[in-house]
Amino acid sequence: MLRFEPLDQTNVSAILNCDGGNGWKNDPAAWAEILRQHTAGERLVLVAIEKNQAAAYGSLLWQSGYPAFASQRILELHDLVTAKAHRHRGIATALIAQLEAHARAAGHRQIGLGVGLYADYGPAQRLYTANGYVLDGRGATYRNEYVTPGTPIRMDDDLILWMTKTLT
Repeated sequence: MLRFEPLDQTNVSAILNCDGGNGWKNDPAAWAEILRQHTAGERLVLVAIEKNQAAAYGSLLWQSGYPAFASQRILELHDLVTAKAHRHRGIATALIAQLEAHARAAGHRQIGLGVGLYADYGPAQRLYTANGYVLDGRGATYRNEYVTPGTPIRMDDDLILWMTKTLT
């Protein structure tokens, strides 16, 4: 049975002890900061628990670092990752729905996210479009700065396309 829990130290330990595969964060210092932000109310972090194991996690940033979202008060889905052993079973879709429900409950009618451009992000790109997210039409950013034509850009995790969804 799948359940969702807000991040706490027990869940951090479960995440750190999980071999989640590519994209899974196993850095204790990073998780200490994420837990601090969650506790301080800067983000909401939910952990999907399946068979008493951390199966996925994701955040809802109350203040996006992406200027277009920040100026419009669009909340940002952030760091959504499913552990390798739990993929392709609908857990990420269920986690997205949970985070969207929290955004709705907080009175927001639009939500957004950023997704990388290279092949490792292909499954995420398909997941987000299947869940109703559409490109925001502003083009790519690199480290939250818009990419201008002709500018050489490194293809890495900081090259992002942004998407939004209207919450009904």
